[in-house]
Amino acid sequence: MASCPASPGVERFDLPVGYRVFDTEVDAAWSGGARTVPVNLWYPTEARSGTAATYIGLFTDAQSLVDAAFADPAPGCTLPLVVYSHGSQAWGGNASPLLRHLVAQGWVAAAPDHVGNTLVDNVEPHRASYSFTRVADVLATVDALDALDPSDALYQRVDTSRVLVVGHSYGGQTAWMMSGPTFDVPTLTARCGAEEGGCTDAELAVFAAGVDDPRVVGVVPLDGDARTGLVSNGWADAEAPIFYMARAQDNDQEPFVQAAAARPTWARFDGACHETFTSTPVSCESFEKEEGLDVVAVYLSAFAAATMMGDVSPSYAEILDGTTAVDERVTVSVTDD
Repeated sequence: MASCPASPGVERFDLPVGYRVFDTEVDAAWSGGARTVPVNLWYPTEARSGTAATYIGLFTDAQSLVDAAFADPAPGCTLPLVVYSHGSQAWGGNASPLLRHLVAQGWVAAAPDHVGNTLVDNVEPHRASYSFTRVADVLATVDALDALDPSDALYQRVDTSRVLVVGHSYGGQTAWMMSGPTFDVPTLTARCGAEEGGCTDAELAVFAAGVDDPRVVGVVPLDGDARTGLVSNGWADAEAPIFYMARAQDNDQEPFVQAAAARPTWARFDGACHETFTSTPVSCESFEKEEGLDVVAVYLSAFAAATMMGDVSPSYAEILDGTTAVDERVTVSVTDD
């Protein structure tokens, strides 16, 4: 079946969506075995009222309705999937407005709570292999949606064969890692070896194997740098298209130059701050919270339509190449092949 989302809109934050949480088991042998990870799931609904979602027991989202009835797509259609990876000491619902924006256009969105690195359970320091554990959480989320029980309303209604990964901060690094690079095993081994107890054989094996997954067909890091110490060949082996959104900084050329071999498109937000890209209630120098999310949503929708759905409409292409100015404070740079 083909993915059939609705036509992208610009301001769709206020449409209610369905929401639920389920647990999935993550096979992370390098971290000592399986771990249980809660997954937040948003999906289309026709309901307009119900019980509001609460994330990690602290943050209420009135537009995400718990266990609302699923609005089945048109016959013969499946819904495209976006998976969000939150930042360090955040939570899966930390970017719920952006995810609801896509769901209102006919997507399904999922976000694991990265156990051991959320606001309520963060444990420091993390071993070098924890970056791979976060990736495993994302892939286990996709696997869980692929293996839904036939009694589930979303059974075979989610297209898990083509996945968009979005991540903020540390989650942005997780997204970069899932673009398909070759990892720098000697550097990672040295880093891991400096930790108490050194690297286990299982950790070294995951570094060498990498985390390539053909289901990941596009990534959107949100203010999360590509770390050159993780990869070989300057990210040249990255395969998935990358749309990198970040605040402008005095040294903002550095992270882009470091990852230039991956051929990303870079949207630089002048006057933004780290939380411009999330629902955390922090305003920035020139971007108020709602207007910042509006701008991020336009770029995210255009990239999702072009990358996931193969929509080559000039309106999307011109947003993504900077021809159309979404906001005068945002500069778009496109890396040539």
